[in-house]
Amino acid sequence: MAKANWHNSVMSDALACVERQCERYCAVPRFPPRKVTVVGAGTDVGRVASLFLKQQKVIKVLALYDDQPEHNVCGVANDLAHIDTSTDTEAYQGRMFLKDALHDADVVLICGGCCIQPPCCNSLDRDLFFYNMHHVRTTTIACAQFCPQAIIAVQTPPVDCNFALCAHTLKIAGVYDKRKVLGVNAINAMRANQLFCSITGSDPSKSHTPVVGGTGRCTRVPVFSAAKAGNFPQTQLDCLTRLVREADEIICKVKSNREQGHLSIGFSTARCVINIMLGLFERPTFIDSALVEQGDPAKCYNMPICATPVTVGRSGIVEYAVPTLNEGETRLLEDSK
Repeated sequence: MAKANWHNSVMSDALACVERQCERYCAVPRFPPRKVTVVGAGTDVGRVASLFLKQQKVIKVLALYDDQPEHNVCGVANDLAHIDTSTDTEAYQGRMFLKDALHDADVVLICGGCCIQPPCCNSLDRDLFFYNMHHVRTTTIACAQFCPQAIIAVQTPPVDCNFALCAHTLKIAGVYDKRKVLGVNAINAMRANQLFCSITGSDPSKSHTPVVGGTGRCTRVPVFSAAKAGNFPQTQLDCLTRLVREADEIICKVKSNREQGHLSIGFSTARCVINIMLGLFERPTFIDSALVEQGDPAKCYNMPICATPVTVGRSGIVEYAVPTLNEGETRLLEDSK
C-alpha cells in the first residue's frame, strides 16, 4: 500500500495549540480534580499547613512543591502519606517539576520563600521583600502558564508587597482575575478573634473579628466594634489592637529562637485554603479577612486594594463584606494608609 501523502490535521500541532487556547479562555466544561498545590511546602509554615490540608475531604489531591533541597519536600510528603485520610499526596522537588506540581490545580498556596530572618526579628519589610520576590514572581509566572484557572493565595511575607507583585505579574501575562487572587490575612483575623474571645469568655468558633487595611504590622486594623465590643473602654481596645499588631515580635521574643509563629500561621493559612475549596466545590464560604482588589473601592474606604472579609463561591470571590468602623478604627485606618 502506498504511503499517504497527506497530513492528518486533526493531530497537527496547530490544532492542538488551538484546543489548548480554547480550554484556557472558553467556557467549556471542566472536571476539576480538587487539587491544592502548596508551593514552599518544605518550610515551617508549609509543613503545618500541609498537615491540616491532608485531613480535608474536600481536597482530593495535595501536591507539595519546594525548590530548596534542604527542605526535603519528598520526605514531608512521605510522612503525610502515612495519615489515613482520603487525600492523595504528591511530592515535587526542584524547579524542573514546578509544571507538574501546578498542572490542573484548583488552588495554589504560595508560602515559604528564602527568608533569612522572620519579619519580626530586625528584618525590614523592604529587605524581606527582596529576599522573597523572586520566589513569588517565578511561581506566579508558572501559574499563569500552567494553571491560569486556579485561585492563588499569597502567604509569603510581606504579603502586602507580594500580593501586589503577583497581581501585576498576572496582568502582564494577560490572565489576571481579581476574583482569583488574594493575600492570606487569616493569621491576623484569628489572633484578633482569639484575644477578644479570651477577654469576653465567648466561643471563638462562633465569633468573627475582621481585620481590614493591610496585613503588615503597621497596616492591619482589627475591627473589634464588629465583634460587639461597644461596651469596652477605648484603652482596653487600644491594648488589644497593639497586641494584634505586635504579635509577631512577641512570639519571636517568647520563643527565644528568632522563629516566627509558624504553628498558628500554618493553621490559619490552611483554614483559609480549606474555606476557598469549600466555596469552590460545596457552598459559598465566608473568610474572615483577605487582601483583595475590591469590587467597588468607593464602598471600601476609597481603597482599591484592601483586606476585608470576603465570600468565596464557584467562580472565586463573589462578595466583599466591608465592616463599618467606629471613630477610633477610622482614625487608625487613615494612619495605616
